[in-house]
Amino acid sequence: MRKTILFMSLFIILSNFLLAQTTYKVSGKVTDSKTGAPLIGANVILKPTAFGAATDVNGMFSIDVPRSRAGESMVLEVSYLGYQKASFPFELAGNLLQNVELKEDVLNLQTVVVTGMGAAIEKQKLGVTIGNVSSDAVVNSKALDVISAIQGKVANVEVTSASGEPGASTYIRIRGAHSITGGTQPLIVVDGSPVNNQEIGISVGGVTQMNRASDINPKDIESIDILKGAAAAALYGSRAQNGVVLITTKSGKPGKPKVSYDVSYSFDEITSVQPLQQKFGQGSGGVASTTSPFSWGPELAPGTPTYNHERNMFQTGNILDNNFTISGGNEWTTYYLSAGRTDQKGTIVGKSSYDRNSVRVKASQRISEKINVTGNIQFVDVSSERIQKGSNVSGLLLAAWRTPPSFDNSLYLDPTNGFHRSYRLQSPTTLKVGRGYDNPYFIVYEHVNDSEVGRTFGNIRVDFDPFDWLNISYTLGHDYTNDERRTVLPPSSSGAPTGQVTREKFSTQETDGNLVITVEQKFDFADMNATLLLGQNMNQRKYDAFSTTGNDMAVYGFNQLDNTASYTPDEFSSIVRSESFFGQLTLELYNQLFLTAALRNDGSSTFGKSQKRHWYPKVSAAWEFTKLDLFTEISDVLNFAKLRLAYGEAGQEPGVYTTITAFGSSTSAFGDGWGASFTSSAYGFGGFYTSGGKGQDKIKPQRSKEFELGLDLGLLDEKIGIEFTYYNSKTTDAIFSLPLAPSTGYTSQVQNAGTINNKGYELSITAQPINITNFKWDLGLIYAKNKNEVESLPGAEFISLGGFTSAHGSANQGYPLPMIRGYDYVRFGLGIVYNNVDIDKTYTGWKPGELYIHTTGYPVQDPQIRLIGNPNPDWTGSVRSTFTLFGEIEISALIDIKQGGDVWNGTKGAIMYFGTSQATADRGTKVIFEGKGPGAGKEVVKDQAYYTGVGSSFVGPSSANMEDGSYVKLREIAIAYTLRNEFIKDLVGISSIDFRLSARNLKTWTDYTGIDPETNLTGGTNLRGLDYFNNPQVRNIILSLRFNY
Repeated sequence: MRKTILFMSLFIILSNFLLAQTTYKVSGKVTDSKTGAPLIGANVILKPTAFGAATDVNGMFSIDVPRSRAGESMVLEVSYLGYQKASFPFELAGNLLQNVELKEDVLNLQTVVVTGMGAAIEKQKLGVTIGNVSSDAVVNSKALDVISAIQGKVANVEVTSASGEPGASTYIRIRGAHSITGGTQPLIVVDGSPVNNQEIGISVGGVTQMNRASDINPKDIESIDILKGAAAAALYGSRAQNGVVLITTKSGKPGKPKVSYDVSYSFDEITSVQPLQQKFGQGSGGVASTTSPFSWGPELAPGTPTYNHERNMFQTGNILDNNFTISGGNEWTTYYLSAGRTDQKGTIVGKSSYDRNSVRVKASQRISEKINVTGNIQFVDVSSERIQKGSNVSGLLLAAWRTPPSFDNSLYLDPTNGFHRSYRLQSPTTLKVGRGYDNPYFIVYEHVNDSEVGRTFGNIRVDFDPFDWLNISYTLGHDYTNDERRTVLPPSSSGAPTGQVTREKFSTQETDGNLVITVEQKFDFADMNATLLLGQNMNQRKYDAFSTTGNDMAVYGFNQLDNTASYTPDEFSSIVRSESFFGQLTLELYNQLFLTAALRNDGSSTFGKSQKRHWYPKVSAAWEFTKLDLFTEISDVLNFAKLRLAYGEAGQEPGVYTTITAFGSSTSAFGDGWGASFTSSAYGFGGFYTSGGKGQDKIKPQRSKEFELGLDLGLLDEKIGIEFTYYNSKTTDAIFSLPLAPSTGYTSQVQNAGTINNKGYELSITAQPINITNFKWDLGLIYAKNKNEVESLPGAEFISLGGFTSAHGSANQGYPLPMIRGYDYVRFGLGIVYNNVDIDKTYTGWKPGELYIHTTGYPVQDPQIRLIGNPNPDWTGSVRSTFTLFGEIEISALIDIKQGGDVWNGTKGAIMYFGTSQATADRGTKVIFEGKGPGAGKEVVKDQAYYTGVGSSFVGPSSANMEDGSYVKLREIAIAYTLRNEFIKDLVGISSIDFRLSARNLKTWTDYTGIDPETNLTGGTNLRGLDYFNNPQVRNIILSLRFNY
């Protein structure tokens, strides 16, 4: 054993000696220029080689360079997140000691921003505004998906979660709504290739769906760049109308292997509930009845047991998140490997969970001095169990919150026969009969709503550099997602009393090939740097959906299709292919003027025959005018100033197959109800028929034309940064369906007809009020305002976007998109004639909008549907504050603000109608309604007739439950401590340990009386502001540890 140890020691000593004889050492220390504190993890690269290293816990670095490269001219480049880059040219002639002091980049001017199609540029040279979210901001948010991590961090980028359920979708809306019936979500591009962010199965009922951006592990993110409008996103052509989110994942860097392990545990609870009354029992008109759907029965006798239906379906949820990464490399090879597992148990009791397993491998290999290959692939497996919600007789809260206070839902199976019992059928004697509403415990324990998703996506990129000034790259990306779902409504379910089993399989594939040629040249004239980018893109998207629904289950609990008596299959497939060419020229003049011009030409299989190709231009200019000599004398006050001007166009493809008239298959008879009917027939087994929608062979993409003007300032030695942007975007040729005359044989046809305008401004302020030894304070403020208007809807009075009979979303000429339509009260100032009386002319002294009071003393419902709400915010903003102490302790908070935006609280309206709302506990209270009319000043009673009539929106005026959805949210708050200790490093190899206690959505300040003003029942559509028994949002308290080796 001693000989072995001696031999190994001699081998190590000899290896180090030989290495010292064949290499030169470039070493030094990287520190903060103000405080002198070491910067840990700074990236040090020797250019033009790929030799590099990262600084250790003392800020030290060391790079071994082969002596064979002696005499070469090199540049030592040092970069660190949040600091200005430093470069030191030298000629390699021996060992070099170079200490580096980095100056903090408070304004992030040297941050390299990805602008798309392989192009990137420093922020200070941008002619447009691009939102940027760093890796630290994403990881430290402790959000489980990358989209949620953006909340409150970028001006005019609204991010909303569908609910607080495990895996619930999260949506982005950038600078307002640009489409009436098309998609509203931006294009998502990961490492240069577009990826699937589809959400399948959006509805006001059913279960909360997932969007596929949630498959991306936030721990793998290097940066997120957001191209907000057409002026920035034109290079993505007809897929960029809603903006583009560019995600760059982490890569390995030359140097020693870096290993990290991150573990976090979250305690989750719902943010709020609807308060319910505990005073009155089941029945109607004050009379008890165990079959009544209402709680308008008699007052409960003292001592009667009551149950907390508002909260007893909820529990403390939890999330266990584990992530492991290893990365490193050398001059020729780099690698990054990560593995993550997320286990989430929901805040709803029963079957509510989300499990994600992900593995990412990213590596690069320099085959020669001129050729480099990069591969990047991620494997994801997601399993989830979800709960029914919304407008649905099997919806959890619809059933729970309509239950009378004296009925015990937990006894959901009859003790005698085991049948499902609910408050509307308390002693069932038959299995296959509906219960009115399902018992909420039956929903969470017996229903099945599960999903298994397998996904593989990534790309391979080849870079060829035949000359210093020329790069040719080709990126081939592929994304494959397979989503298999099972839904079971057991026998006695109210939605399927005999039982129903549905199996679904959704498959999406996207293949993207991108060729880019980049030419860079420097000219003596005007100190010009020129970059020309030319490219071609080929893209194919394939979607397959297959489902089979079986009805009438023979055996309870055997949840298979072959346990059903009849089947209904359904199948759909689509393919979209596109081909594009693009080019971009960027000029830098006098180191202060930056010009960009770009053009893209798209062709797509979704375009009409006469509209096969479309052009998308883009131009921008940025002038850093503080480079002029006349600003030298005030440079200590005005350090940086840049004026921006940009114009661009982007589009949105028409829906698949809108160019053709589709056929359907049927064995049903067709007729007009008067004459003889006929049946589609082929060989006596049914046949095909033309659908109601007529194909439109002239359809073309929607187009947004955007103008942008901005000013960026750096003040007081860059302690304050200001970024202001004004934009005006007009969407033309908006696509929607218009009705056709019955004589055509069709019901409707898709048209390019509408016009939408979005304009507004964005203000972002960053500041560092204090930066002294051992203490630093960073502050960020965001304010954004967008004004949206549907300017024209030729051929349509309005376009319905879906919703409910009592309240639904719509597009209306001259109004924001969307608006909420519904029934209102009779009011003065609208020219209403009520009971043959023109109330405006009959009564005097009224104010516009004032209620008309009927002779009964109550307000009355206007029979005409009107616009009753605007769900769009007046403005949005955020405040971010971070305190750093001793370089080891960090305290941070993010406050997210939305001012304005109406929400229809349909949940409250329904439980008021059924008598379970706490608001109905005042039944019998006498009130006088303010207004004018024959019943003005009359005292009336708030009773069952009132709440089941004009007092709630369930059957009465929709506006009865319209509320202001403004809020202030403590979106993120955290305290973190980083332990760095040389003894621990030498003992176990751990360079640092990060401890973090954080919270998300900890507190909401709002006047909204529903579960949460941020509720989003209808997913990533234009339909907003409807709250109807959606499952609640949650707050998270998170403990996390990160070990860095």
